[in-house]
Amino acid sequence: MTEKKLGYNIRIKKDVDAKTVKEYFALAKRADDAGIYSLAVPGFFDRSDRRIINIFTYVSGLALVTEHCKVGFDCLLVPLIHPKHVADIGASLDLMSNGRFVLGAGLGWRKDEYERFEVPWHERGKRFDEALEIIEKLWTQPSVDYSGRFWNFKKMVSPPCVQKPHPPIWIGGASDAALRRAVKFGENWSGIESWMPEMGIAKEKWSFKERLEKLKEYCRQAGRELVLGRAPRTPKELGVNLRHHFNISSTKQQGVEDARYFRKTFREINGVQVTGGSAPLEYKIEEAAIGTAEEVIEKLKRIFDTGAYLVTLYPLSTDSKTQWERIEKEVLPSL
Repeated sequence: MTEKKLGYNIRIKKDVDAKTVKEYFALAKRADDAGIYSLAVPGFFDRSDRRIINIFTYVSGLALVTEHCKVGFDCLLVPLIHPKHVADIGASLDLMSNGRFVLGAGLGWRKDEYERFEVPWHERGKRFDEALEIIEKLWTQPSVDYSGRFWNFKKMVSPPCVQKPHPPIWIGGASDAALRRAVKFGENWSGIESWMPEMGIAKEKWSFKERLEKLKEYCRQAGRELVLGRAPRTPKELGVNLRHHFNISSTKQQGVEDARYFRKTFREINGVQVTGGSAPLEYKIEEAAIGTAEEVIEKLKRIFDTGAYLVTLYPLSTDSKTQWERIEKEVLPSL
């Protein structure tokens, strides 16, 4: 039987003040008490939006107000940070959460984000691989000497991790390189249902099923096993989780209108576009689980049938609190 676990994207999506932050921490505790599997915060750094608080500080707070669910990033743009910082932050969050931290890691899709941090866009993949190698060493060795293309150091240390041999790494991305990276470093591959050229990561639309077949072949070549329908249980196994947008409303049309309002509100300040996901809104609406709770449940069940054991839900709404309440009361009992 397929495991059916839900994660929730708990990024703050409105003007930030102390009251808002407390409300979101209360929402995180409520989700944890309700049995949510994981809470994820997108790991972006620069979208020219002052409403986005520091992700490391925010996840630290989530680690302290929850007791059971996993907490982490989906996905952290690792190439933009020194791997020593990532290792220190990850180990510290693992300690603060008592072994519940997950490093969701990816490349991102915006070239200007790399330019602002003065990291060459064409080097992002190689930097990512080298960083992941260093992070694993710092998490598993008492002291590390390293000589590479991008980083060189001696006797570097990082705090010990609670999880052994180290916190799980979930790799996001859709390219062949991302799939190979997931096989090499990951416990899970974090996918989305399909990809399209407008997202800047494919020349043609890819299906989730096609990516799974490719991933299965890469696992075979590396001596690993792709497991579908459940979480991995051994280091040789690679699991699959999927990110999915949703909006629960009285009708599908109301949900679509709410999603459009959310996109406009979140992406514009005084008429200036400031942030947003990689895919066009109409594409997200087409792919998302939007409508009544019953319609959303049916869509989620179809997603679980593809082989993902975990679906992380991203609300297409400015009212994450109400969306979570409907997930808690109307969706979780059916899964």
